[in-house]
Amino acid sequence: MSALDALELVDNLYRRAVESPAGVDESSLAEWMEEASEAISHDRVQARALRKAVRLARKLAAYFAIGRPALPDWHNGVDEVLGARGWEPQLDLVRHELATTPTGDLFAAVKERHRAVHFTEWMEGVSFEEWSAGGP
Repeated sequence: MSALDALELVDNLYRRAVESPAGVDESSLAEWMEEASEAISHDRVQARALRKAVRLARKLAAYFAIGRPALPDWHNGVDEVLGARGWEPQLDLVRHELATTPTGDLFAAVKERHRAVHFTEWMEGVSFEEWSAGGP
């Protein structure tokens, strides 16, 4: 499994915390962490990102356990409660893997996650091929 697989796991965790907060408890978080740990290469950077995702999911679940406001989708719930820092674990996961094993998919994922966290473009107008060759 790759960081892209871990991204999907974090998305699913956040979605569950927003849409079904009662189902996010210590037992389910421990199971999730075990599953997510299998998706990464077991290095410190990625493990730290997954632990942060669990902490943030706890906050999401606690907030939405009180009552869920009408939201267009779960992404808005993450933005409402956590703001940009809610997306930092995912950016850390893909940025780290891009540095170690670069692929076009990881490059695109970093561009997308960077925008969500920093509200600025990263490598806008630069293709993966240009980036991997050392720039435009």
